[in-house]
Amino acid sequence: MKALVTGGAGFIGSHIVDRLIEQGDEVIVYDNMSSGIEDFIKPHFENPKFKFVQADILDVGKLKTEMKGVDFVFHLAAHADVRSGFDDHKIDLEQNLIGTINVLEAMRENNVKKIAFASTSSVYGDATIIPTPEDYPFFPTSLYGAAKASAETYISVFCEYYDMTAYIFRFVSWVGERYTHGLVFDFLNKLKKDPTTLHILGDGTQKKSYLYVKDGVDAIFTVIEKAKEKINVYNLGNDEIINVTESAKVIVDEAGYKDVKFTYAGGDKGWIGDNKYVLLDTKKLQSLGWKASKTTREGLHVTTRYLLDHPEVIEKRNKK
Repeated sequence: MKALVTGGAGFIGSHIVDRLIEQGDEVIVYDNMSSGIEDFIKPHFENPKFKFVQADILDVGKLKTEMKGVDFVFHLAAHADVRSGFDDHKIDLEQNLIGTINVLEAMRENNVKKIAFASTSSVYGDATIIPTPEDYPFFPTSLYGAAKASAETYISVFCEYYDMTAYIFRFVSWVGERYTHGLVFDFLNKLKKDPTTLHILGDGTQKKSYLYVKDGVDAIFTVIEKAKEKINVYNLGNDEIINVTESAKVIVDEAGYKDVKFTYAGGDKGWIGDNKYVLLDTKKLQSLGWKASKTTREGLHVTTRYLLDHPEVIEKRNKK
């Protein structure tokens, strides 16, 4: 098939691209490079089945042009800094909702019938059912979560209007090779500046699970292969939970720092809009035969080691 991957030069998107190329598919990476890194997709530049387009999903004209002849869209382009929505009320609207609507309009105009969409556990907000199943209602506590929930709704309507098929994936945080932002990245940045003290947002008791990137990609392709509904919604996560203080200990240990003092900003959340306890119910996904190969802790170890072995990733990301 011919696939277009928005955000295809990013952490998760580039792994999706690798899998598609492995399968022998034709791939167009469509990325504005706001967080993407060229090195992640550079190995494919000489492949005649690969094309890189540096452009923004807000450029709907360009998007419609590049969508010609495409069979499947993997829509991963997004503004993923949840915290920034508190001060900037437009960025999630524009990048995460309007951008998604533009993708859908380009699909409609080009008669593209299949989309895989990167949604988020943030659509559930502070869920009262843990682990949280797919039928839990939307109660986002951030504009990021609200925009993603709205995007899911638009996708569902376009599927009804134009006979499209959607694969919607609600993610926990991902870790692994090519990781470019989030807890591990932030902690290593802080430790590089001051190896004696690590300041932690919140009180350290916030509980999260993390999904190893190659397990997540396996999950996506398992669902695409086996799920048969018009709109297929799946949680993607890990059964193991870990609090932020324990995560910090894993990162400090793997990085080889000694006698690091932890300090805390206080409060039971890392920031306004954060969710204190994130654990998704993945029984539906596991019923298709998928199983994670790495635990949350193993994923944190792998990510820390990758960033230490590839300091250029931190340097390039910090410059963006």
